[in-house]
Amino acid sequence: MSVDATIDALGKTALFAAFTPTEVAEIAGKMRPQKFKRGDVLFYQGDTAGAFHLIRSGSVKITTMNTDGKETLLALLTAGQCVGEMAALDGDPRSATATAIEPTETLALQRPELLGFVRSHPDFALKLIATLASRLRRLDERLEDAHFLDLDTRLAKLLLDFVRERGRREERGVVVPLLLSQSDIAAMIGGTRVSVNRLLSVYQEEGLIKREKDTLVILQERVLRLRAGEEE
Repeated sequence: MSVDATIDALGKTALFAAFTPTEVAEIAGKMRPQKFKRGDVLFYQGDTAGAFHLIRSGSVKITTMNTDGKETLLALLTAGQCVGEMAALDGDPRSATATAIEPTETLALQRPELLGFVRSHPDFALKLIATLASRLRRLDERLEDAHFLDLDTRLAKLLLDFVRERGRREERGVVVPLLLSQSDIAAMIGGTRVSVNRLLSVYQEEGLIKREKDTLVILQERVLRLRAGEEE
């Protein structure tokens, strides 16, 4: 990828949209494109701190593994979002594993270059802090949901998140690329693959959704909102 293409890609992201072309060019020349196939790991939980990645295309799931071997899916990140910024900033080992769930391209910035840019551009540091705060807020919300909401409500809320983040509205309904497996979805909402599959089947029988290959069509978004407790 040329530097001009990198500058163009960075300018379309929330992190760099407010910067001048000169400032974007300054960091673009230090970033290196990387490609990952589906299933490739960008980094593992416990790895030494390394590069900060900005996702140019594709999707990455962030997971942690506890001492009992149980996996929790913390987040699904897509184009324009960053991954690995926490360890790149504080230098501690990676707190989670990042895995590409479809062909993915990133722009990688090594830790020394990231820290140098943060020091010379305080506004960028504030944007990174806001990104981390937003992600932490989402995790707190999911933890609260896991304690106080039943699985039905949690699944409905997650599907609505998918609608907002990557849904495409068509005449037949909202089409959502289904990038996660049922096991991934279960890990994201604190359920089991069997219970998630059973609930999705109920949703389909009731006409709320239609499951297709690698796609979910939301047919009755308002009913799903009621199920998620978002509307009275």
